[in-house]
Amino acid sequence: MKQTKHILLNCLLPLLVSLGIYVLFRPRNTIVNKVLFQFMAAKPPVLRLNYCRWIVYNLPGALWLYSFLSFSFIPARRRLTLLPLVMALGIEVLQLLHITDGTFDPLDVFFYVLAWLLFVGLGGAFQNSILVPVAPRPRVSLRYKFTFVFFVAIVLLSDVWVK
Repeated sequence: MKQTKHILLNCLLPLLVSLGIYVLFRPRNTIVNKVLFQFMAAKPPVLRLNYCRWIVYNLPGALWLYSFLSFSFIPARRRLTLLPLVMALGIEVLQLLHITDGTFDPLDVFFYVLAWLLFVGLGGAFQNSILVPVAPRPRVSLRYKFTFVFFVAIVLLSDVWVK
């Protein structure tokens, strides 16, 4: 029961909120919207949030990062907790260098770090890390590998390589 509540609250809810933001507020030419709208008969109108652009353009990235951290956390492999943050920041660096489409946004960096700090603050990454001895290093689970590929796909479909 506790694990189900954790998955619903910390993994699925942030992804659903992020998806809702994309569907309702992001342009139709975003790849995730193109893919999603192929399966929908009636497309919702694009809403505007001119006064809170950070909700539309920065919050979804922080939500997927928090969800990724929550779903893929392996207590015995705490260093892997930094991998999603490094990946998110790496995408911003690639955008800064104009290697990918998309626009570098310092506010994205802020939101990614904020999501990681929230995850750590809620006890995800380093809770009792000094008090609890680390178990022998297990292999990276199939769940973690699947989660990593799934979240990379979300990022790629969201808006990184969209013209």
